[in-house]
Amino acid sequence: MGSISITAEDVYSITRRLHNWKSPGPDGIHNFWLKWITSSHVRLAAQIQEAIECCELPRLLTTGITHLLYKNGNITEPKNYRPITSLSTVYKLITAILINKIYKHLENNNILSTAQNGCRKGSRGCKELLLIDTAICRQVFRNRKNMSAAWVDYKKAYDSVPHSWLKRVLEIYKIDDKICKFLSKLMGQWNTILNLPGKWQSSSIDSINIKRGIFQGDSLSPTWFCLALNPLSTVIEESGLGFRFRKENSPISHLLYMDDLKLFTSKESDLLLLLKLTHSFNNDIRMEFGMDKCAVINVNRGKIKDCNNFAITDDLHFSSLSETETYKYLGMAEALGINDKNIKENSKVKFMSRSKKVIKSHLSGENKIRAYNSWVIPSLLYTFGITRWSQTELDDLDRRVRTLMTTHRMHHPRSSVMRLYLPRKDGGRGLLNIKNLHNREVCNLRDYFI
Repeated sequence: MGSISITAEDVYSITRRLHNWKSPGPDGIHNFWLKWITSSHVRLAAQIQEAIECCELPRLLTTGITHLLYKNGNITEPKNYRPITSLSTVYKLITAILINKIYKHLENNNILSTAQNGCRKGSRGCKELLLIDTAICRQVFRNRKNMSAAWVDYKKAYDSVPHSWLKRVLEIYKIDDKICKFLSKLMGQWNTILNLPGKWQSSSIDSINIKRGIFQGDSLSPTWFCLALNPLSTVIEESGLGFRFRKENSPISHLLYMDDLKLFTSKESDLLLLLKLTHSFNNDIRMEFGMDKCAVINVNRGKIKDCNNFAITDDLHFSSLSETETYKYLGMAEALGINDKNIKENSKVKFMSRSKKVIKSHLSGENKIRAYNSWVIPSLLYTFGITRWSQTELDDLDRRVRTLMTTHRMHHPRSSVMRLYLPRKDGGRGLLNIKNLHNREVCNLRDYFI
């Protein structure tokens, strides 16, 4: 990777995509000011370039505020809180510029594994992996083939990657020396302040230094984490093991979304070998399996075979799925493929429950439509293209929503149905049509794969 130069255009290209009033970190600067005071971009670019050259950044910019959001259960248990860290706006700007430079290097040299979809630009993310997974499982079932697969989960993956390995992986993939030194310096300064409702530890003495794991909250972290696991993909691919659709095809050995790993082989013995390779890699970089979320499945001639726990080592055992059990992978419950019927039923229940909450609320008509489009529709959207929805089922859901709107005096029974789905700028009410969304998503996925 060649030496980098930060320009005002780099600053502008990042700031123009930022949300104006997103929560800032300790610096208290909102994106709005960096975005619209364009006269500052030349000076910002020069200051960022100088910071990289000198490997120095004020400690304030490498400090985060971790908001602890209560989930459920005992309020004194730390595990019952979800930590959300707000980083300084200027720090996020710097790392966003750096990741653009780094990603070009990764892309030009084909460094990232094709199995990793966690940070790949232009990919379809989870849906792409789920469709590949579904295609494998359907062929195994229809052609009565043998297959062994394993779902691998890492214990607090983001928080457990050693800093020494993060530094080393930048060197392995020949990232610019100045960037390596700069990021190494930043890692030594990472710290955060815990913020509980009603209590804020604002003193720098109370800040917590981050000595292991990745500083979450900026655009650099996901790609850096994927780089840290990229050698694992190389090790797995070089083994030559995996599942083949046909004899002449290259094997599909694994799918990876960030730290969600699924391994495929044609035999149990091959799966055991891949798991041992994965375990050996984990030991080398000092990461651990989350054993309560790891599982294997063995299929013999298209049918799930019941067996005892799968032993990797004397003290490491993966649980084996039976015919009646499922595993939640990338948000979808599956075993030998995804159970379309159960997924659709659960999605329908969630969709109608949310629809009733929105339509029964005291929001204005316009805000009800906005809430429906932004909160209700996503409960179905993720399943489109993965599970098979008939046009009749989709029409029925649209009809049930219109009936609910009529019941609560939001839509007159003799009003135009077409106007309901027209954009507001064209005189309509702006409601999203479920069938149109589904058909568009299916077409987009077909275009992507073809």
